[in-house]
Amino acid sequence: MSEEATAAIDVTEMSKRDGGRAYPPQTIPALARLLDDLADRGVRFCHWKSNEHLAAGLAGRTDLDLLVDTDQIDAFRELLRQHGVKELTAPPSKRFPGMEHALGFDPDTGSLFHLHVHRQLVLGEEHVKNHHVPLEDAFLGSSRELDGVPVPSPELELAVLAVRALLKYRGRDGVKDVLTIRTPGLDRMRPELEWLLARTTIERVGSILRSTGDVVPSDLVVRFLRTYRRDMRAGVAFLLLRGRLRSSLRALRRSGRARVRMRRIVLGCRRRLAPAPRMTFAATAPTIALVGADGSGKSTSARALAGWLGWKVDVRVHYLGSKSPSLRSRWSYVAFRALRRGHRAATGKTGSGSARARALEAMRDLALGAHYLAIGHDRARRVLAGRRDARSGRLVIFDRFPLMALSEREDHLVLDGPRIRTSLRPGGGLISSLADREERLYRRFGLPDRLLVLEVSPHVASGRKPDHVPQILAAKSRAARELADMAERSHVPVVRIDADRPLDEVLLDLKRSLWDGA
Repeated sequence: MSEEATAAIDVTEMSKRDGGRAYPPQTIPALARLLDDLADRGVRFCHWKSNEHLAAGLAGRTDLDLLVDTDQIDAFRELLRQHGVKELTAPPSKRFPGMEHALGFDPDTGSLFHLHVHRQLVLGEEHVKNHHVPLEDAFLGSSRELDGVPVPSPELELAVLAVRALLKYRGRDGVKDVLTIRTPGLDRMRPELEWLLARTTIERVGSILRSTGDVVPSDLVVRFLRTYRRDMRAGVAFLLLRGRLRSSLRALRRSGRARVRMRRIVLGCRRRLAPAPRMTFAATAPTIALVGADGSGKSTSARALAGWLGWKVDVRVHYLGSKSPSLRSRWSYVAFRALRRGHRAATGKTGSGSARARALEAMRDLALGAHYLAIGHDRARRVLAGRRDARSGRLVIFDRFPLMALSEREDHLVLDGPRIRTSLRPGGGLISSLADREERLYRRFGLPDRLLVLEVSPHVASGRKPDHVPQILAAKSRAARELADMAERSHVPVVRIDADRPLDEVLLDLKRSLWDGA
């Protein structure tokens, strides 16, 4: 037995779980429980391709491609639901027959795992996958265990990998190989090809394919593998074999070559002009608001959550603070600062009671009120954009969602909300009118679908924000708690997170809450 095989057995024995199958040490626990349950219930499935990096998929570093018996797909879906795995909707460019997507979450570690669920073996050019190879029963019937997961025989996996490699081989790859420039055309496939060739022989691959009725032409697969073994840059030979393979698989195509070529051109142009669309949750996506006092870690948490879930899902963070002002907001603040300097100068020369000083003070307050109202309009536009994103299936995280209410003490509680009435104390006139308009604007925001409240104590907030006034931080901490109480009375789901703890603990709680609400 080779040293490599002995090492693999040692790792498997070391990672064997009590009552479960043997998985690599870094396997996500929730994924291991799901795989155990599938095997215990007798659901026929296998990880049908890219088994060279199966351990990485089990650790959540890449996707898992599971081929499931069509007759048992309903039982498979039911087990996914029981394990909290969520169905995803792929964008049009990534939708293929017999293929579904699902995302799982491990509440103990915060890790995600992504499943490509196949009922058919559909493969071909990248982003097109134009051929259905009807070898599903052969794959499932030949399965053996690798790293605790059923996988097909290396002969069948290598045969289909050879077909995939030829169908993905482009004209430009042939040119590179003929001129021996840049990387070889099969460079991306090389690790898998070498891994599988080390586990079987080319003769056995041909024999297995003939036993399946040559659904995939055995002579072409064998010739490709022998050519690859002899010279992995045989560009002319690979292009000729690709042409013959396309002709042999004509009956298995979903679309003609002209349509496939046009689709690839359209998708290529789209990728250059705009970011590739991402997947969304199949269920209606919620709007999530992160609120809390300064120093609670709202923006840091929002970025971390978007990066975590954005691995596979379309997540949009809408910042509703005042530090990303529009042009209107910036210019109104410039006007306020100019009038403030003028008022100070006039007060120094003539005293605060002079007519000039009073006029400049009124104009200063009016400019500040206009600035606060402009900030409100900025936030309104972002709230509307966030709700549009949510209706499109994207998960929306609002950073600093404005909240306001009238407390039991008959004073306004505000968190990133209206400022005019609390800052300027209008007695009437234009300032009072601006305050009324601002409050009407903020009331139209409503409430998000789910409120995640980062509760931070004043002394911790002061330590994180030493440049802030402690009394203001304490007031905002109190406001966050009381506004959360009022949101609960309005039947909005509220989750309170102790933000005094280290960031990794806070983020794990936030991930659990976000997953439960998604």
